[in-house]
Amino acid sequence: MRWASALGCLLLMAGCRQSGTWVDNQIDPSVRSTLRSLNTNVISYITAKDTAQLKDMFSDSLLAHVGPTFVSQVEKNQVLFDLSKYRSKNEFYIVYTGAKSSSHNVHRGKGNEHDYLLNFQPMTEETLVSLGFFQGTPESFALTTSYGKYGGNWKLNIMEIGLLKVMNGDAVDWYHRAKRDFDSGYLADAANDLVIMEQLMKPAGELLHYEKENEMNELDQRLTAAIAQRYPFPMTDSLVKTKPSIFRIALYRAPEAYYPFVLYRTTLPLTDTVALSRECDAINARLGQMFKGLPEGKRFIYYRVYTKVPGDTTDAYKEFHRSGIPPFVHGDPPDAAASGGMAAAGSAPGGIAPPKP
Repeated sequence: MRWASALGCLLLMAGCRQSGTWVDNQIDPSVRSTLRSLNTNVISYITAKDTAQLKDMFSDSLLAHVGPTFVSQVEKNQVLFDLSKYRSKNEFYIVYTGAKSSSHNVHRGKGNEHDYLLNFQPMTEETLVSLGFFQGTPESFALTTSYGKYGGNWKLNIMEIGLLKVMNGDAVDWYHRAKRDFDSGYLADAANDLVIMEQLMKPAGELLHYEKENEMNELDQRLTAAIAQRYPFPMTDSLVKTKPSIFRIALYRAPEAYYPFVLYRTTLPLTDTVALSRECDAINARLGQMFKGLPEGKRFIYYRVYTKVPGDTTDAYKEFHRSGIPPFVHGDPPDAAASGGMAAAGSAPGGIAPPKP
């Protein structure tokens, strides 16, 4: 979700008039305190759905940009804005005395795996930018704000809400996990890792770009080609008596984590739940032979069975879940030493959610 002024901007502030960028502890404490106070107000107003107070913080350009749907966006916001769970990732104070029509880049860090670039067009001489997130399970959502100084007042120019982490890992963490699984031949796991990675690549829209973005995209292309060659869906398991046909592997969102989600077609009637459960047991027992590494390290595998490949969301189905193969590491951060992950030769709509019934 993005509420931003037409010109956009991602930056921060300083009392001097010499161009420069100050990051985190480099920022004057009083300036940093101002930024944090502004963010506290934004979070409080969104939590209370107080759109009038929130709009009072907007710059004129942002007010002109949000449009008539702004109030309903705030009222329908599903991200839990809990101030006690808010964590600051990085803060910037930027003074830019150059032409306001030109693009300006700010690099965050040098030589760190998680480095990123902020790209914006300056709107004011002084700008404050904050990248923070709300710690959650299994997702953590980012809140990116940018304030410009107009006369003696700070006004909100940009507010972005985006997905930053899944199970404690950001896009770079999931990239490394996908690369590790790919190199180990766990193609299904690597594909689901990348499904999550892709959802995390733009936590602040087009304003933030990870330095490893090109490497992420290159791995995605290589894996897509490998998946197409290795797994020609639908895949029928002829060693199971009922010959079920797996047509998709995606991700299932449980309250605590994401798990592999196997969708298949059966010849059994959906009313015979006993027979369907036995068939699911047989598939689960052979899953690792069909998809290398898929059941390993996951606490659960979820299954959805249809009598035909679904054409829309009204098609009937049954669901089951089975235990994976220990040791269970799936709930650990993506940089955990043990291999594991999530599988996918396809993904659920939106990338990290199971198909809606």
